[in-house]
Amino acid sequence: MTPIINILSTNSIELETTKALFKDKGFNVSTYTTVNEQTINSIYKNHPDIILLDLDIENSDGIELCYQLKSENALNSFIVLFTSHQEEYIQIEAFKAGADDYIIKPINPRILLKRVKALLKRKPLNLKKTKPKILSFNQLKIDRESYLIFNEGISYSLPRKEFEMLYLFINFPQKVFTREEIFTRVWKEKKCMNTRIIDVHIRKIREKIGENIIHTVKGVGYQLA
Repeated sequence: MTPIINILSTNSIELETTKALFKDKGFNVSTYTTVNEQTINSIYKNHPDIILLDLDIENSDGIELCYQLKSENALNSFIVLFTSHQEEYIQIEAFKAGADDYIIKPINPRILLKRVKALLKRKPLNLKKTKPKILSFNQLKIDRESYLIFNEGISYSLPRKEFEMLYLFINFPQKVFTREEIFTRVWKEKKCMNTRIIDVHIRKIREKIGENIIHTVKGVGYQLA
């Protein structure tokens, strides 16, 4: 299988150079220049084998982000931190946060490649990848494990179908779903005899969580607002 690597760095030149290195060696590469909710959700969906993380990534602290990704148990990824910081106490904190390797800049491409390949050899072949416990978009968060919805700090408990519908929307926040698509994905059936059942559930979700949580696209379907 093609190994997947996600690279997070604010330095665009460094990012492109590293991306080219791994693409040339047959890796599936995704890159990010900043950290936000969309970045985290994208990483969860990618299920990378390796996350190469700049300690000084914009909008985040690399050590805290490393700890978050490791502690949520949503990924089976090795995390390699790379940085210009040589202080021993920073390296210790990085490994406490769960980092699998720590590389000091400037990066030697050959050494980096060797160390990444060495980590991949440690990866169990039968390790199953799990879905993230929590997905978020703006103020909306959804916890699949507890079946709770959080919106602006308030928690809501929804019936299963309503929860699954909202989970679908937050997984694809930019996508407009037709009623037929929603029914197929949530009810797991090929054909819906009465698509108006979707309208009923949408109305109930809006009543409980907020009128503006789901947007109606006239003549098409629904989209996360």
